[in-house]
This record gives sequence, structure tokens and C-alpha cells, in this order.
Amino acid sequence: MLYKLLILISALGGFLVSRYIYDHKSKKKFLICPLKASCEPVIHSKYSVFLGLDLTIWGMLYYAFVFLGYFLYLFFNLNIDLFKFVLFFLSLYTFLFSLYLTFIQIGKLRKFCSWCLLSAFLSSVIFFSSFVIYRESLTILSQEFKNFSIFIHALAVGIGLGIVIVVDYLFFKFLKDKEIDKREKEIMERLSDLIWFLIGIIFVSGFFIYLSDMEKYHNSTKFMVKMFIFLVIALNGLILNAFISPKLSEIDFEKHNKYSLMSVSMGIISFVSWFLAFLLGRLKSIPFTFIEGIVIYFFLILISILIGNVIFRIKLVIKNRKF
Repeated sequence: MLYKLLILISALGGFLVSRYIYDHKSKKKFLICPLKASCEPVIHSKYSVFLGLDLTIWGMLYYAFVFLGYFLYLFFNLNIDLFKFVLFFLSLYTFLFSLYLTFIQIGKLRKFCSWCLLSAFLSSVIFFSSFVIYRESLTILSQEFKNFSIFIHALAVGIGLGIVIVVDYLFFKFLKDKEIDKREKEIMERLSDLIWFLIGIIFVSGFFIYLSDMEKYHNSTKFMVKMFIFLVIALNGLILNAFISPKLSEIDFEKHNKYSLMSVSMGIISFVSWFLAFLLGRLKSIPFTFIEGIVIYFFLILISILIGNVIFRIKLVIKNRKF
């Protein structure tokens, strides 16, 4: 009862915080930031929009759903397994997304929004309280909805690979004029948002798949290597999104400089990793230990980066000769 009430209070507080920020942004009013933080640069940054919607709108939708869900669960004894599964799935997903946004504030913007951090704290309270409530039934829920978790996991991997292929195609298409303009940059950023959305689904569904039979999946080299690859994809994406993506329209791709080298290399890491993860998902097993699988993975990444950069450099030389 205590943790359910805590979730209700946190969800209500999160909704009010999101609404407060939204009202100030929509009315173009200055947002006063407690604790001498800097809210304005954060709430008006490009990271304040996700999949075309302001994060405050996503926040209001999430907190309203959680509040309504636990209100029905608490006062009407709505003890439905699917309902509990969806609530915990969303709480874990939002917790991970909050960590990502906090990293952006610390690592990229180097500005802190007190209201945003409060929202992240409240979403964390919701997740950990949900974990306490469901900790004894999580394995059962994971087993009951295992097929669903496997389905959305595989679907997210397949769609993710497709989007990465499109991104790489557009990247080199946009480079025909040796630069990426603002419109092309916006297209890349929207696709990047979709990739992040899918990565979140992959990690959360992977968590439920693992819980459904921990001994089996802990001893599955294929599964563990695949999840490790997605960890690399996430870390690579964090660096790309925080430090390279904002400079895309400024990078001189006509020259083989530091930023063009990093952009191409990290794009290669992303593509090869998604492809290998997709391939592993199609295999029943692999004849390697976990360490051997990781060594092979990094070897393939290294070779791909070397070959990719050589090809990119050759294309640059050919284009420069034409001009």
C-alpha cells in the first residue's frame, strides 16, 4: 500500500512539473530555476523534443497514465497481469530514458534544469517503487509475456537495422555536395530519435526475456553477446548524439579531419553492430564462449572501420579531382 501511494504521489507530482514547464514554454515565459540552475538552455535545447513532440507532453502522458493505472489498481483492485506488465515496462523504459536525459545535461549541455532533474527523480521513484511491488512476481510476469517480449524485441531489432541502413544511405547521399545542411541534419536527428526509441524497447524487452529463464539466458552466449552489442550501440549513440550530431552541419567532410573521421567510424560501428545483433537473433546458438564472441565482434568492428575509412577517403579524392 505504501509504495502504491508513493507512486500515485510521484506520478501526480511529475504531471504537475511537466505541466508547469509546458505552460512556461508554450507562453514563452521565463522559467525560474531553483538551486541556481539553468533551466532555459535545457528546456529550449534540441534535446527537449523527442519523436516530434516536446518532452513535457511525453511526460504529462506518462505520468497521467501511471497515476490512472495505479489509482484503478489501488482503489478498484484492478489486479490484471497485462496491466501490471505494461506499467512496469513503462516505468523501466522511462527510468532508462531519464538517465539518458540526465547524461545529456551533464555531458553535453553542461547545464542543469532543476525541474527536469526533479522529474527524473520522480520517474526513478516510480520505477524503484514498482520494482519493490512486483519483485516477487516479475519472473512470473516475464514468463507469462515472454512471447510478447520476444516479438517486440525481434521487431525492434529488425526495424532498427532498417533505419540504420536508411540513415547510412542518406548520410552519403547528403554528402554529395560535401556538406550536411540544416534540413538534412533535422532528418538525421528525427531518425536518431526513432533509433533511441527502439534501443529502449530492446533493452527493456531483453530484461523481461532474461528474467523469464535466467539460467538459460545467462548461459546463452548468443543472447549475452547480442545484449553486449546493444550496450556498445547505446554508448556509441550517446557519444554520436551528444558530441558529433550537433556539429554535423559544421563538419567539413571534404577533408579527412578529426570530426569527419569520427562521424564515419561511429556510423560504421552502428551499422555493423546492428547487423551482427540482427544476425545473432536469427541464429539458434554460436560455437563460442562469451569472451571469444566479444573478441570476434571487436575484430570485425576494427576491420570494418579501417575498410570503411579507406573507401571514404578514396571517394573524397575522386570527388576532389572532379572539381
